[in-house]
Amino acid sequence: MPDTQTYTVKQLASKMLPFVRPAWKLVVFSTIANLLFSVSNALILAVVEPIFRTLFGSTPSPAAGKTLPSVNGIKAMFDELIATLLQGADQSSALRNISLVLLALFVIRGITKYIGSVLTTRLEEGIMKRIRDTLFLHLTRQSLDYFGKRKAGEIISLLTNDIGILNHATINSITTLWREASTVVIYVSLLFVISAKLTVISVAVAALGLFLMRTATRLLRSYGARLQSAQADYTSTLQETVLGIRVVKAMNVESFIAKRFVDQTAAYLRRAVRNTRVMGLIPVVNDTFGIIALVTVFYIGSQDSASGVITASNLMTFLFLLFGLMQPISVIANTVAGMQRGIAAGANVAAALDTAPSIQTGDASIHVSNNVLDIQNVSFAYGEVNVLENVSFRVHAGEKIAFVGASGSGKSTMLDLLLRFYDPASGTVSIFGQDIRTVDLNQYRRLFGVVSQEALLFHDTVANNISLGEEHADRRQIENVCRIAHADAFIGQLPEAYDTVIGDRGMRISGGQRQRLAIARALFREPAILMFDEATSALDTESERLVQTAIDEALVGRTAIIVAHRLSTIINADRILVFDQGRIVEQGTHAELLKHGGVYSRLYEIQYAGKDSQTSES
Repeated sequence: MPDTQTYTVKQLASKMLPFVRPAWKLVVFSTIANLLFSVSNALILAVVEPIFRTLFGSTPSPAAGKTLPSVNGIKAMFDELIATLLQGADQSSALRNISLVLLALFVIRGITKYIGSVLTTRLEEGIMKRIRDTLFLHLTRQSLDYFGKRKAGEIISLLTNDIGILNHATINSITTLWREASTVVIYVSLLFVISAKLTVISVAVAALGLFLMRTATRLLRSYGARLQSAQADYTSTLQETVLGIRVVKAMNVESFIAKRFVDQTAAYLRRAVRNTRVMGLIPVVNDTFGIIALVTVFYIGSQDSASGVITASNLMTFLFLLFGLMQPISVIANTVAGMQRGIAAGANVAAALDTAPSIQTGDASIHVSNNVLDIQNVSFAYGEVNVLENVSFRVHAGEKIAFVGASGSGKSTMLDLLLRFYDPASGTVSIFGQDIRTVDLNQYRRLFGVVSQEALLFHDTVANNISLGEEHADRRQIENVCRIAHADAFIGQLPEAYDTVIGDRGMRISGGQRQRLAIARALFREPAILMFDEATSALDTESERLVQTAIDEALVGRTAIIVAHRLSTIINADRILVFDQGRIVEQGTHAELLKHGGVYSRLYEIQYAGKDSQTSES
């Protein structure tokens, strides 16, 4: 993402913590279940020595009146307890006891593993749902300039790929680390009880491997960021191709687009291979140093056993535990390596959450008066490009104002400023005498009903598209605005009328029908001001006629601002403002402007000078 910042692991953890707090009970129960799983794993290995002693008769039976061999400390107490549980009156009963103890340990291990897995999944998916929901809401509240600086595919990749990686490589990894780390602590504690000397030697050898892996994790974090960027690139191309498939096919550029996608997936593959090369070294290094530690302990331990420092049975138990320790350490090493990509994805998510909307809401309520909009000396620029300069005008209640001008003259930008998608670089926009920057943004935007050139409809029913955002909409109100918008006739011919699902972006109905539904949707909330941004420019002549009739019906008794390219649609406007290079150069009625013989008159002549012009314009 363009605004990705650098975050430390500690900073990312603090940003993710608020999403974890609501699930603290799951954290506790999951921790307990995983801890019990680790303990049962350790016990299975720890009972090996007492089982062998019982099986091979190295420990006399308590029934024979003899005592168990003495081993100092906790290990002796544990061995004595297990041996007591295992031994019986004869060999058959001892075998039965051993079988029951092993069965009990493996059942406990299986149950705790299952419970831990279920609780962990609920915990992880719950955390990711909160992150995903929060991020989606945060993105929808971003100002328009946020989306202007980013490709749509990058934002989609953020919500899908990055959050998926964050879950797999970070949240999931933390629970794995806890489970395996607790196993390591338990094993090391048991090793220390058996022989502090051999434990220190083992840890020292293993520490050398961990030191070497630090360099690898730094590389992996860098590679992880590049992987996420490459994934966002091909996701963006995929999204643009699906949405623009008509253009792609019409222009016969399928091969060109396919080559771009193939190149981007190839770049992802190259980066993935580099990432895997480094990740693949980590288990090799870890296992190598684990074997070195095991061989070293075997060599030194055998010498100590020969000199009587440690018994052969305790050395055997120590080696079993040390061998068992290699697996959780290997999991930890691989998990830490995999987390580096999750940290990169987490940085993308954190950066998005830290990006505040450039348009901040005010807190004042709107007080309605007669004057509607007052624009005074407004200037605006996109970066270094000036779009509007010292624009001033007023819109009174019940007035129909039209903006006309050549492409790039600033008329649509003026609408964006009125809707407060952007704030002017200088000057003020006031509503009912209040600066719009001081009023509540949601309350302000509910004053407007907007119909744009391309009507965005959703994969939902006709009724839900019109009452968008209203869960319990009045069907009579929906039908009423559809009559005003001249949409009721074609809706009645649909398979399920108002309950017909109209497809992705409303593709199951025509362009003119989509525009009439957009007009009905704009009217549904009973706005104080209607806005039409070239609402008929993309339609054929017949559709334009039907939509223009709907617009005329919608305008009755309402305040309206109309941006028009086809001048025929605004002839009856109360006042026409003519934009040229970011300034209002003329204003008046259609007749007044034609009589004036200025910019508007020239635009009108271009559109209606001859039949050919009319034909090309339609």
